Parts: sequence; C-alpha cells; structure tokens
Amino acid sequence: MKKLRVRMLLPLSSALAFVVTTLVSDPITAEPVDEHAEARAVFERAWTQAGRGNVQALAEAIERIPDYPLTPYLRFELKRQTLDRQNGSEMERFLATYGDWSFATNLERQWLKSLARSDDHEGLLRYGTGSSDAEVRCRIARARLARDQSDGIERRARKLWLSPVSQPSACDPLFDWWKRQGNPDADTAWQRFGMAIEAGELSLARYLKRYLDPADRELADGWLRIAARPAAGLAAAVEWSDLKQARQLMAWGLKRLARNDWQRADALYRRLGSRFSFNADEIGPALREIALFRAVDLDADAVDAIDGLGARWIDQQMLEWRLRAALANQQWREVLESVQRMPAGQQLRERWRYWRARALAELGRPEAGLTYATLATESDYYGFLAALRSNQPLTLCSRELAADGEAQRRLLRDAEFARAVELYRAGLSWHARWTFERVSRRLSANEQRQAALLAAALGWHDRAIVSLGRSGAMDAYPWRFPVVERELVSLNASRRGVAPSLIMGLMRAESAMQADARSHAGARGLLQLMDPTARLVARRNGLQYNGALDLYEPERNIALGVAHLGELQERFDGDWTLVAAAYNAGAGNAERWQRERPDLPRDIWIETLPFFETRDYIPRVLAFATIYEWQLGESPSVLADNLLGQTSEEAAFACPTT
Repeated sequence: MKKLRVRMLLPLSSALAFVVTTLVSDPITAEPVDEHAEARAVFERAWTQAGRGNVQALAEAIERIPDYPLTPYLRFELKRQTLDRQNGSEMERFLATYGDWSFATNLERQWLKSLARSDDHEGLLRYGTGSSDAEVRCRIARARLARDQSDGIERRARKLWLSPVSQPSACDPLFDWWKRQGNPDADTAWQRFGMAIEAGELSLARYLKRYLDPADRELADGWLRIAARPAAGLAAAVEWSDLKQARQLMAWGLKRLARNDWQRADALYRRLGSRFSFNADEIGPALREIALFRAVDLDADAVDAIDGLGARWIDQQMLEWRLRAALANQQWREVLESVQRMPAGQQLRERWRYWRARALAELGRPEAGLTYATLATESDYYGFLAALRSNQPLTLCSRELAADGEAQRRLLRDAEFARAVELYRAGLSWHARWTFERVSRRLSANEQRQAALLAAALGWHDRAIVSLGRSGAMDAYPWRFPVVERELVSLNASRRGVAPSLIMGLMRAESAMQADARSHAGARGLLQLMDPTARLVARRNGLQYNGALDLYEPERNIALGVAHLGELQERFDGDWTLVAAAYNAGAGNAERWQRERPDLPRDIWIETLPFFETRDYIPRVLAFATIYEWQLGESPSVLADNLLGQTSEEAAFACPTT
C-alpha cells in the first residue's frame, strides 16, 4: 500500500497559512499550500468508516499516513474498538506516550473496565490501581482477596460502600466479604442512610434500614416520611421526643419544604417550635430558607422576615433577595438600604450600581444623575440602561487587535496548538476544543489574543470568543461578537419579521456561534433548539426537518430557530423581554410570570424573576442584541423599546474620547 509522507515542518491547513499571510507582516510563506489536504482526506474517510465499526479501514489508514499529526487518533480508535485484543504493555506505552491527548482518559477508563469485566486480575493489579471507577476498584479489591492480600481491603471496601447511590453489581462479592468481617457499624450505616436520603435515593435508603441500629430505625422511618412527603412527615413529627437528632431532622425537613412551599414550612415551624426546644444552630438554616423563598415569592413582608433573621444568617444572597423583594413592592428606601448593606466589592458590580441609581432617582436624590452618568460609561446591559435613563449615548469603544507576528509564529510552531487546528479542520470538534483549551491554559494574555485572531480567521468563532474573554479583551467587539451566517440570518429575519440584531444576539448568547453546540438538556446548534420544538416548528411552518442532526446545519437551524422566534414574537406582541424569557424557560412560564406581575416596570420584572438562569439570560440577550445593532450600523432600539417603553429615535452609540 502506498504511504503518504507528510512534511512536518508546518503542520497547518491552507486556511491557517492564509491567516498568517494576512495577519503577519513577515509571512511564513507567500504561496500557502495545504500540506495535509491529501492525508486529511484519508483520515476523514477512515474516521467515518470507524464510526460504522470498520476497523480494517483504520488499520489501512494508519499504515498509509503514519506521519500525519492526527494519526494517533486512528490508533486510539482502533484500540478502543479492539480492547479485548490489546496487549497490556503496549497499551501502557501508548497511554504514556499520549497521556495528555484528548482521548487518553476515556481510552484508559474503557480499557480498565474491559479488564475488570473479563476478570483479568493480573492486568487490573498491574495497570488499574490508580483508577477512580467503582467497578474497577471493586474488582481490584476482589483480586487482592483472591490472592490472600487482605491488608487494607476492609478500609477500601468501607470507602466504596459509603456511596449515595447503589454501586455496580461487581462490588457485591466484596461487600459480602466486608459484611462477614462485622461491617457496617452503626455510625457507618447511618452515614450512608443519610447520604442516600440527601441524594433523593429513597429506595436505597429503605434498603439500608436493615443495617441501622434498632434504636435508630424509628427515627429513620420519620426521616424517610419527611423526605418523601415533607409537609405530612413534619406534621407527624409533632409526636417525636425532644431529642437533638430529631430536631435536626425536623429542621432538615423544614428547609426542604421551604423551597416549594415556604408558607406551609413557616406554619409548621410555628407549630413545631412551640413543642421542641430548637436552638439557633439547629433551626437557623431552616428559618433562613423560609425567609429566602418568601423573598423569591416577592411577599410583601419578605424584607421584614429577612431582617428578623439576625445578622448571622443574612449573607450576600439574602441581601440580593432583600433588594428584589423591595423592588417588587417598589420600596425604594429598602432597595437603597439593601445595596448599602452589601460588602464593598459586591456594591461595585454594575448590577447593584444600577439599582442604587434607580433607587436614588425614585427617591429624588440629586446624586442619582452622577451615579447614572458614571455607570453609563460601561458597555453592558446595566451601562446601556443607565445611558438611556440619563439621556446619554450608549458607550461602545471597540479595541483594535493588532497581529503580533512573533507570537503567532510561536503558536504555529507549537505542536499542540497546530494539532488543535488540524482537529478542527478534520471535523473532530470536541477533541479540537479540548486541545485548544489545554493549550490556552498556558498562554499569556497576548498569546490568547493572537490565538483568538487565528481561530477567528478560520471561522472558529467560539474559541476566539473564549480566548478573548480569558485575555481580558472584552472590548474586542468585532471578534467577540462576530457577524456569522449573515445572509442566512437576513433572509430568515425578513421572512419572519424578526430584527437581525435580535437573532444575532440570541445566537451569541445561546451557542457562542458554535454550530455543533449541544447542551446537557439536548439543545443543539447555533440557536440551541430542542428536537421536539424543532419538529413542531417545522410542521407548523412547512419547513423540512429530518431529525436532530439537522440542527447542526446552520441553514436548517437558523430557518427553524427564526421561525420559532417569529411565533414567539407574535404570541407576545413583539415584547422581546417576554420572547427571551419564553425561549429560555418556556412560553408557559413567561406567561405565568407576566400574569403574576403585569404592572411591574420591565427592568424590575426581569430582576425579580424566580429562575436565576432566566434572570441573567434576558439581560445577556438584550445587551448582545444591542452590540449587534452597533455591529450592523443600526441605532440602539432594543433596550429603549422593550424595557423603557421609550422612543429610540434620539438614542445613539458613542465612544467618549476622554
């Protein structure tokens, strides 16, 4: 078979070489050549075939492109798919050689689990002693027992048994041996019982009751009842004896109940408090939780409830919710007092500076104007609002990033950085991002900026955004807020009547312009659509949709996402505060919050939302959309129209010269 020899002097794509040509005054090459094009094509075909289980294609590609920088990934995949045939010493050498590559941890974990499941005691004892995997650790302990090496096994078994969840069945023989040694003792059993309840593993907790001291089982039953049905369990607890452990469990239940029904928790506390001798340490955390969720519910008496806790229980979070409860009831003196009681560092945050200015203005205090004017120099949501409220231009001063030729050359000569780029070019996006992040951790601020310039020129916008943020170049707006897929956005914006700046702002907030982004919840693509949502939108709008993988295609994702935004915009009468809330938390929640607080000013409405993610998400989207108005050459209207109900005709952007 013909081997492709890859020149290793410059392991970069033509695109990256072009970046160097255009950004560096002394380019590496005047006629950039993609030295990896042919090898990359071989790699990509083999990687695709590997996904179908074709290990022969992997072996052939490894032989054909031995010097290609990504060939170790083919070796990794071949080993991963043939774990049962791997020689231990060879695998150990491979992992030692590539231990800092993106695949190493996963490969080692799978290999050790393969050894465990094949009961390869010798292999486990030789290679697996550093594993954190429970199954592997149990198998190793069993292997030692089989060799009559029981020293320390009892301690290791106890550590494995003390888990809030059920351990793998491979641990059962080890635990059986451990129990024959007289374990667990009463304290260990109670500890794991509590861990299971805290984790919500009530079935496991019920099973663990058998190991408890008989004297503890009645209390354990009470704790289980409280965990399963807090209100009913606490109501029954009135019959308990006034013992410290019983009081602790009741306080635990009150704290748990307060998160869903603070009023019921408060009523039960008053009932239990008259019967049991709680001290401050026992009941304080529960009373704090009741007061906190009273504030989250925006109860009119929440400020007084918080103040009644005593200084010990009023921390930063409580002061923030004291302020929000006061905002909801427009108690402006209490709003101002809440800010003044915050630690100095907290007071300096733009969020609390804004609410201080709002309170001062509402109270007619003359220093409000200066407070707004100072905050208006900030280029964020609160700075923009302060500018609009004080009739000043919105401040946006963009930093120009200059290419540093020497720094870029150092990056391009760095094998790990070059590998990250080649992984990106080959379509192994997760491995590319992992490798880029590893490189980034050792770069200086200037090198971070140069890496961002190189990434941006390749269209790798999410890495440019992250690198610039890490370097402190928050004002490098053309790179941190790139105008991507402009034609697709404009086309769909026109079809659905949605402003391009709003689409761009939401896209930037959702995915950082990463087309293959996927959230833990399963949202995908630039606009982070869920598969069920995409199906409904496609059906209602007559759009083509073949399944979740379509959402990684910008054309399909933007068409579906903007159609969804158009529907929400119509549903909420063009109010993008509600549109953003619905996009993040669901239309039902947005409608409920609007029904509950229909008359609150929009900035207060946002600040007092119960979901912290949505409370931060809406300002981020609207601020990003405002920056995209600037990027697209438009006057600022998003915030004025949606939050202040003002005409935006006189609003403008400016970069102060002093």
